[in-house]
Amino acid sequence: MVVNTLRCNFVKRVVCSFFMVCCIGGSIPQQGTCGIKSAVKILVHELLPEGMAGGNRAGEVASFGIPLKASDGIGSVSELGLVGSSDYQFRELHRYPDGTIQWVLVDTLVSVEADGSKAIWLTNGSGNSAGSHLAVNGPEHITVNTGVARFVIRKKNYNVFDSVVVGDTPFLRGTGGITAVSGTTRYSSALDNDSSAAIEENGPVKAVVRCDGHLKPESGPWLFGYTMRMYFYKNTGRVRLDLIIKNAEMASYSVKIFESLRIELPTTVSDPSYLFSTGPGSEAHGTIDGTAYLYQGYSSHKYVQYLGGASMLQQRLAPDVGLKVANGDSEVHSLGEETDHSEGFGAMYSIEKQINVGIRNLYGMWPAGFTMEDDGDLFIDIFSPWNSKDDIGFAFFAHDKRQVVLEFTKKEDAPLPRQTFYAIQYPLTGRAAFQHYKDTGAVYYEKRLATHEETRRFLAEIGLESYEISNVDSMRRHFVWGQAGGDNQYDVNLCQYLHYLQTGNGGAFLAAQNMDHHKMFGSTRHSDDFDFYLDGPELFPNVNTVIPPEQEKLAFNYKPFDREHSHDISVPLGYFLTGDESFIDAWKDHGEYTLYDQGSGKGAVGSYYDGTTYVGFPRIFSRALRRAGAFGLYASTDVWREKIYRIVRNFMSMRATPLDSDQDGWDLDRGFFYMSQAGNCPEGLRCNKVFMAYDIFPNSFWTYGPENFDDDLMYEDYQDYLLGVAYHCLTEIIPFEHQVYMLALDSVNGSDDRGEYPFSFLMALGYEMTGDDAFLVQYKSHYKMMLVTQSEERVYSPYSSKFIHDYYNRDIVAGYVAPVGNGRVDMGNSSASSVARHGSVYSLTWNAPQDGIHGYQLKVAPVPMVENLNFDQVARTYQYDPITYDNYWAALNVDNEPVPKQKRGDAESVSVDVAQVISAYNARYGLSEGDPAYRSYDPDIDYYFAVKYYKVAPVAHEKTISSLPCP
Repeated sequence: MVVNTLRCNFVKRVVCSFFMVCCIGGSIPQQGTCGIKSAVKILVHELLPEGMAGGNRAGEVASFGIPLKASDGIGSVSELGLVGSSDYQFRELHRYPDGTIQWVLVDTLVSVEADGSKAIWLTNGSGNSAGSHLAVNGPEHITVNTGVARFVIRKKNYNVFDSVVVGDTPFLRGTGGITAVSGTTRYSSALDNDSSAAIEENGPVKAVVRCDGHLKPESGPWLFGYTMRMYFYKNTGRVRLDLIIKNAEMASYSVKIFESLRIELPTTVSDPSYLFSTGPGSEAHGTIDGTAYLYQGYSSHKYVQYLGGASMLQQRLAPDVGLKVANGDSEVHSLGEETDHSEGFGAMYSIEKQINVGIRNLYGMWPAGFTMEDDGDLFIDIFSPWNSKDDIGFAFFAHDKRQVVLEFTKKEDAPLPRQTFYAIQYPLTGRAAFQHYKDTGAVYYEKRLATHEETRRFLAEIGLESYEISNVDSMRRHFVWGQAGGDNQYDVNLCQYLHYLQTGNGGAFLAAQNMDHHKMFGSTRHSDDFDFYLDGPELFPNVNTVIPPEQEKLAFNYKPFDREHSHDISVPLGYFLTGDESFIDAWKDHGEYTLYDQGSGKGAVGSYYDGTTYVGFPRIFSRALRRAGAFGLYASTDVWREKIYRIVRNFMSMRATPLDSDQDGWDLDRGFFYMSQAGNCPEGLRCNKVFMAYDIFPNSFWTYGPENFDDDLMYEDYQDYLLGVAYHCLTEIIPFEHQVYMLALDSVNGSDDRGEYPFSFLMALGYEMTGDDAFLVQYKSHYKMMLVTQSEERVYSPYSSKFIHDYYNRDIVAGYVAPVGNGRVDMGNSSASSVARHGSVYSLTWNAPQDGIHGYQLKVAPVPMVENLNFDQVARTYQYDPITYDNYWAALNVDNEPVPKQKRGDAESVSVDVAQVISAYNARYGLSEGDPAYRSYDPDIDYYFAVKYYKVAPVAHEKTISSLPCP
């Protein structure tokens, strides 16, 4: 196995480690040195947005996901090692279908100079570095010892920390907790005797403790549920707290009204002083006079506003504008200016002790802040009690998440509060070369993605040099998902992640993380004590009545995904790059809901997932299709594979007919998929809305790989049909100077000056399946207007990236084995010397036409085959008569192609039972006689066969490989 080549013996490992340590200031040793063949160079750096200067990071934790190649065959993190750091640990995040690790989370301690980076290498090894695990599980408590501080966490009656000791100095007294106030009632996590705490991750560098429970009063029902993940790190008194407030249990089905929510810590800091950030480079501090507090009201800083959202959110959540800082009766900073904002950090300190504190993105998480009292009580105000609004509505099905950082230190050892805060606001991360993400198929298994340099070159060639993804860590907390326009028709955050992998631009990454945070904790319907898919049909018989009465009017956080614009496919990548379990947990909640909403909750009519042939509104159908592919790859549940089978089987068996304007389905002569509800055609006529039928619908299949299917031929079939759509666009739509918005399918169309739509994925797929660069060259002329009309970020979408990669790397070679010629691509029927027939069984023989062929695709049809029938939509005629010929892409796939020989001229052979192929096709799609897509075997027909071959030719970046011409 390949994995054996990754294992050095002890002597090799020692020598190799010594050699690499000597090379830390330079580059990685040459491939093969010391037997390390798969070492991945990783640059550790700060995630910095535009305008933010870096700082020196000494021995800080860097946490990041790195993909592994399938060929590495890594079955366990115990086979990995890290060179360039002496402290590290690993955790698997996702596995390939064969069970080997695809993504691994790396946690390591690294020192990085300001605005610099540190090179380390992921390689073979024996797992985590030496050292004891930080956390120890006891009968009633969990104890975490970082070497600098000792933290004790209760397993019941959760009070955040039961104790914190640095050296021999205690920092806490009494009982704190997560607390909330609603009306005259105080609720606390410390009052919940049923709460729990468990070690979720444990190693020599990092430990994560997960705590779950409810905020309860002295008597009566609870207010909120919660999950708190507590992150501890070696050699520091720093702790990250990820708090999720939950209102999604059917046991308490209602909107919750409350006025404040805080993390309370009764500290031992005596005669304390405060320090608050009052803006970039500005701080206020002094001795606490009774109570000192910072309150962040509404701020427009880095906050992205969208239609119908900003004023509503401000009104329901934080009517106060700007920043207020007060100490006793003294007002240090006054409300009033919406641009005023705190960076997000503070500190409580005395002569002996200091506690630094920060809230990530505080300036956008209003109403929030900190309160410090002269008796030592420290409050992290998640929803500040200083807010003038005291009746905040928290929606049902909702979760809300905050990230907090605390650092407990002796005064003489204390880092600046800003340093503590930047560890969470602008954390250290690690990034490999972009080529590594391509080689591993890290982004939805896609290996054909453009580099940043290729993207910039392409933009320059089409005259859009200014188009660039922003490097600003913007955020939003309200989004009108139904908003029209090109910039809301795809997942922009996936583009930002891709751009980050190309460039390392931290602002793009943080902006994607911020928006994914909003998606999962502001737009997802959660279900904590029930299963939407299994229980939803009984709990909510009508999917349109799941909302509690008046919820949308009362709650600040009820603006869930709609069915047409649920751009959630960025979330798995965000999870893989960070290892944040809350992301993937929430995403699976979203999947559970959509299974109900567009499956079991609708029954036979309107269900996309449960076995009907309903297409309905094309955009909704396409989004359901896209989600199924994404969840099938990354949700790791059998139910999604079953749903993929159902949904693909159903629409693959649909056939359109010119005689029926209500009949959705494929046209296997011209290649289009007709969507009756995609257009606004006159009664009785057929139209396709170009944006729906040729962008949103086919792009949905980008999330589908062979890994989604148990039946290889189903995967081949859908790819072939998409090739038909690509040919349809190439021959019938792209020849227009500008594309039409509405394409009449049964009459002549003309150019529309307003129309330019994204065909990037289809054109790239067309090229990759044929080697014909007409798909690339002819569409390029439309690209500038398409980006101007749609949105500039779209050039960084994986679809555009795929197209641009192919444009500059024309390395696909494809052709046909022994074609008859004169337009025909088949090798004939039994009258040909290379085809012999015995009843329904045909024997085919040929010689390999090229060296190094990667694969064959074998097709059978009752008539001769051509590459494409080539319909002329103006003349309304075909180049090849569909009565006489069949499109190669529309012919039946055969599943027993031989593994290609590697030398030109080598003999190949295969036997095909046509009756069995046709029977298997009908069974694959559940077809019976009378169904439009049903095919029957006719023993009187002498069937025709065509064999296509593919290879990828290694070529120089600048070189263009001409595809083999189709005869």
